[in-house]
Amino acid sequence: MRASVVIVSSLALALAACGGSQKDVAVRGDDSDLVKLAGEWEGEYQGLESGRAGKVRFSLQLGRHTAEGEVFMGAPDGKVPLKIQFVQVAGGELKGTIAPYTDPNCNCQVETSFMGRLANDTVSGRFETKIQDRTQTGSWRVTRKAAAN
Repeated sequence: MRASVVIVSSLALALAACGGSQKDVAVRGDDSDLVKLAGEWEGEYQGLESGRAGKVRFSLQLGRHTAEGEVFMGAPDGKVPLKIQFVQVAGGELKGTIAPYTDPNCNCQVETSFMGRLANDTVSGRFETKIQDRTQTGSWRVTRKAAAN
């Protein structure tokens, strides 16, 4: 079965402007990989150099090959949405990119990529943000919420 992901609220990414709600992001991967990500997920991210932190939420629904959601920057108010541009899942590994956005600290355009690994009901990983001539890093982690009855 194909799946639909909603990645909302901070994805271990040094996140910033370029806002708007995240809709219809292509999710690439085999059906067997996408099925493993089905469900509601919540967690947080932490930037090492930036010190930014925030929440991550996503929902993966079976039957589609698109993602819906948004990622939010953690500073100053945690309400600046970023557009997820690409997500790929293969062999329990997840990787993707955030559309280029303006970092509020340097007022310059930056690019963020992320990767993670699925282990049972947890996905955790790292991210990199390219800012001018340097790279900032951080980590993120989400866990699957229990299904509502």
